[in-house]
Amino acid sequence: MKTGIVKLCGAVSIATMMLASCSKEMAGPDQSPKAEVKDSTSINYEIAAVNPTYTLTPDAAGRLSAITGDAAMAKSSGGFDITWDTATARLREIRFDAKSGKDEVEFKLKTDRQIDLKQAPALLGGLRIPLGTYQKVKVYARVEGDKKDPAVRLIGFLTWGDKKIPMEILLSGIIELKADAKDVVVTDKNIDWKGQIKISMDLILTKLQIGDFTGSFTSGKLKINVDFNNNLHNKVVNSFENSMSVEHTHD
Repeated sequence: MKTGIVKLCGAVSIATMMLASCSKEMAGPDQSPKAEVKDSTSINYEIAAVNPTYTLTPDAAGRLSAITGDAAMAKSSGGFDITWDTATARLREIRFDAKSGKDEVEFKLKTDRQIDLKQAPALLGGLRIPLGTYQKVKVYARVEGDKKDPAVRLIGFLTWGDKKIPMEILLSGIIELKADAKDVVVTDKNIDWKGQIKISMDLILTKLQIGDFTGSFTSGKLKINVDFNNNLHNKVVNSFENSMSVEHTHD
């Protein structure tokens, strides 16, 4: 009887040890095993905004006149200059997509930070990239926010003749921008790369039409709200992508 109990206890002990060993070597169904990439380097992304000051086309000026209620703005032939003093974006993700051999790979950084687009250039964040050759490279930047904490906030003034009109534009919703890049060949883990993204700021107003946004003109201040959680998203994002570029370099 005692011999049987000893054998049973031994079998249970061996089974327990085997289960414990397996649990260390295998990830559970809800766990993703961490891949340790020893031979890799970093790509640090930064963004630079171009055209911080620009002149509105007559068509865009007509859209503004609908908000201010001043028909003379639409008829003006002198043009309107806009200068941004503040330009911030709420960055939520950077992603690097490419083909490596027969594989499609993706590396991304999820975050929640305010980016100063007026800073030249503004640092977005860094990604770890394994050594290798990457083709058909696409870089994505996603900004996201609501009316209280917008995805993009632009503050400046509009110059019309001898008048300077304070102006603020708030963009809410999810905006994912894409830029195509040349092939990236990473051969040395001791060399850090830089990803330079450029985006034009003058397309926000030039591509918007009456009905795409809401606005107000109170106490001499012009305020425009743009919600990307509707059909407007694709139209404006496509415009941004046409003026967005990325270049990867290293020392």
